[in-house]
Order: sequence, then structure tokens, then C-alpha cells
Amino acid sequence: MLVFEEEYRLLSQEGHLTKSSLLAGLDSIRRANIDDQGRGFFYSGLFELSIGFERLMKIVVVLQHKLENENLNPTNNQLRAYGHNILDLYRASCSIAKKHNIEMKSSDEQQQILEVLSLFGTGSRYYNLDQITESPRHEDPLKMWSEVINSHIWGLKYSTRQKLEANAFRYIDKMNMASSWYPGRNIDGELMLMSEFHYLYHATEKANFHIVWSLVSLLSPFYSLLSKLSHELHNLAELQGVKQTVPYMYEFFPFFLAPKNLVLKRKKWG
Repeated sequence: MLVFEEEYRLLSQEGHLTKSSLLAGLDSIRRANIDDQGRGFFYSGLFELSIGFERLMKIVVVLQHKLENENLNPTNNQLRAYGHNILDLYRASCSIAKKHNIEMKSSDEQQQILEVLSLFGTGSRYYNLDQITESPRHEDPLKMWSEVINSHIWGLKYSTRQKLEANAFRYIDKMNMASSWYPGRNIDGELMLMSEFHYLYHATEKANFHIVWSLVSLLSPFYSLLSKLSHELHNLAELQGVKQTVPYMYEFFPFFLAPKNLVLKRKKWG
């Protein structure tokens, strides 16, 4: 059995690791784009976010187990049973939140994000190597993420999309590239005309702020849930007459409460 001080230290470290992963993921997704310089940030963003979401939700599972089992921790096998399946962990978190009268729900766009992160965490992160070794067991994560981008582009104001389109055609006409093809491919693997590249590059740049907001607002209820779990576990420890083993876990994640107007302006998260 862990001594109290050691368990407190380990949970604190887990809080710091989870915070760092989520912030790094948000930062990468904000900076990512479809050009050669920007597309690497999609991979790092998905990698960090999949780790961060998994760690966050496993913290919730651990705390709820302690609350329901006289402060005892789950076994390694119990926790490992969730694997890296973020969708299963999110469903478990929603169930736990409901027990504490905390509303936790996702929009269609947020559900789409969770699906990509879950597939990435359970294998799609190896897509490139799988393709090279002729073992195509997983979907292309960038192709899946391009659908997330597209749904958020369509969520932009109509006037914004019109302006982006007009700017793209104006630039192409000026550079005499009306029928020119972009030398690379879009992140979904499709060929693009230069006009399409110009539009999608700038549209993605704008959509990324809204994707980050989708992520932050998805994380927001976890602040209240971690607060409730932490305080109830402190009360339980007091009733048992033992030392506190759980930090106030919600204090690691103040950015979960960032308002939309600030998120849509914030350029750096890491």
C-alpha cells in the first residue's frame, strides 16, 4: 500500500503531466495547417491531446473509485481495462458526472473530435508505419482530422468564408495561377488547385481557433467534476481520520474555464 505522502505526490505529478499534455496539444492544434511547415503540428497535437484526455479521464475514474471504495485505489488491471479508448473513458466520465449532478455532453463537432482522438490513441498514430509495412489496420489520422477542420470551416460566418474565397481568387489571378496545381497534397490525400490551397490554408487558420474552443468547452465540465470529487474525498478522509491523499486536482486546470471570447483570440497555449 502506498504511504499517504507518496500517493499525494504521484497524483500531483499526474496533474502536472496531464496539464502539460493538454496545453501542448491545444498549442499545436492552434498552430497546425495544411502546408508542409504546419502539418507536423497536427500529429503532435493529436498525440498530446490523446495522452492528455486519457490521463484526465483516468484521474476521474481513479477518484470516483476511491470515493466508492473507502478511499481504496483501483487495481492496475481495473484501470488498464479501459486501454487507450478515449470514447469509453469519456462515457465513463459522463456517467460519473451524472452521479454528481454535473452535466457533461458533447456537440456533434466535439464527438467527432473525441472519435479521432480515440482512434489515434488506439492505433492510428502508427498509420504511416503501418502503410510502409503494408499493414493498413488503421485510418489516416490526418484524413480524419481534415473532416474536423471542414466542419469548423463551415461553422465560420458566411461572410468570412466569402471573403476568404474572394481573397484566394484575387491572389491566384494576380499571380496568374488560375489553372496551377499545388505541388503537394491536402492532408486528406487529395490533390489541390492553388486556389483551393490558398482558401483552405487561410480557412484552416481561422477554423483552428474554433477547434480549440470546441476542445476547451469539452474539457470545461471536468473542472467542476474534479472539484466535486476532490472535496468529497477530503471529507471522506476527515471522517476516516486519515491524512489527505488527494490534491485539489481541479487547480491544475484553470484554463478549462477560459471564456470563448478569450479562446478565440489566444494564439499560444504551451
